Amino acid sequence: MSPSWKRIGAYLGILGGIIFVVVTFIAMLTYPGGYSFLDYTFSRLGHTMVDSTPSMLNYYLFVTACTGAAVCLIPFLFAMRTLFTETTGLKVLSWLGTLLGLGATPNLSALAIFAGDVSPEIHGNTTRLFFILIMLGILCYSIAIVMNSEYKNIYAGIGFIVVIVCLLHIVAMFGILSEYFGTALWQKVSVYALVLWSVFQGYEQLKIFD
Repeated sequence: MSPSWKRIGAYLGILGGIIFVVVTFIAMLTYPGGYSFLDYTFSRLGHTMVDSTPSMLNYYLFVTACTGAAVCLIPFLFAMRTLFTETTGLKVLSWLGTLLGLGATPNLSALAIFAGDVSPEIHGNTTRLFFILIMLGILCYSIAIVMNSEYKNIYAGIGFIVVIVCLLHIVAMFGILSEYFGTALWQKVSVYALVLWSVFQGYEQLKIFD
């Protein structure tokens, strides 16, 4: 894998987060009747109907946001894996983190394709799987960063914070502490934490792959 390919992967890690934020913001602006940032979840952006009003534009925007982020995540994870090959332990952790992240990507796309108002069970299951898999993947990489003396530990700290934030949201999705961490606001905190993790890691990788 050439350094130029790895830099592309790092750029895509940043781009995926930007795509999600920008496109979902547009979807919020075009949401029929107005979108409440504090009260509505991201999933509502992908509903095909809003109060008996067709909302296919928002549905396609949400699919674009989630699928675009998922596609960008794939080369980003493969590029990141190459930074952790010095020892067997690092190789195992980086491959495990990559495989878990890759497992999360189809679920990220599927949770948008299967709209919450049309296929609520599939939407709910893929949403839970996405958060669980990406959280575990980030956990593996955060441990690997601690074990890698050449990678700044601050990025491990960021990863552990993201893991905790997502774990609380996952627990809430199963009905535990849902009054605190099952809210639309906490969901946004969790999602934006994932976006920031990808952007920060991509930024650091660009410096390493330079």
